[in-house]
Amino acid sequence: MRKTILGLTIMTGIAAATLLNAATARATSDAFVWKDAKYGYTFSFPDSWGIQTKETPDMRIRIAGPINADWATCSIQVKKDGRLQIYPKRLMTQAVDDTLNQTFWRRQVGEHDNAVIRDYVAPASLGGRGDATAIKETFEQNTGNGKINMFGEQIASIYGNMRYVASCSARIDQYDKYAPLFSSILASVQLSPRYAPFATGYYRDFLSDGQVSLPRTKPGTINPKSSYPVSQR
Repeated sequence: MRKTILGLTIMTGIAAATLLNAATARATSDAFVWKDAKYGYTFSFPDSWGIQTKETPDMRIRIAGPINADWATCSIQVKKDGRLQIYPKRLMTQAVDDTLNQTFWRRQVGEHDNAVIRDYVAPASLGGRGDATAIKETFEQNTGNGKINMFGEQIASIYGNMRYVASCSARIDQYDKYAPLFSSILASVQLSPRYAPFATGYYRDFLSDGQVSLPRTKPGTINPKSSYPVSQR
């Protein structure tokens, strides 16, 4: 069964159940499959999680787990970034590695208080299509009643002319409980196709055709030369 409410699609089935095997809040076979109406990508999360108010102009969605004290959240930011459009797909892995490097991530984690990058991974992949890099970090979260220590992971990709940053985090003492679910949520991101699936585009691979020989006696024909009579003198 599929039902759409305000751009949010609720789907049930094997895929949803697989995603929720890692959920810690409650046993259920339902998941939200959210599609960004503007950019076309989708991602999934447990139906026990709620959508919260966006924090920045580039944030498309932010979700939070059902246990408030754990401060478990995930989000996706999307921003136009056409710097790598000059590269063919075969060179994008290296181009993304060079662009979304550790310098980029030091700026990115500046959104968090006292952030420290604990691990850096390159190359990585977002949604099976987007070449990416990824990090793990620790930082402090201001709860309004003091600060708590957090642990999180982020993955960023430049795909087509857009930059995607997906992230998940939780209290540092609760992170291990959420780590499998975070991995499932981040892995569920599916980017809208932007590249032709074959090196020659959608055309037949004519470059592999055999050599064509045209007759010299009557140019423009497709018959072999031997089929034309030759005057004997």
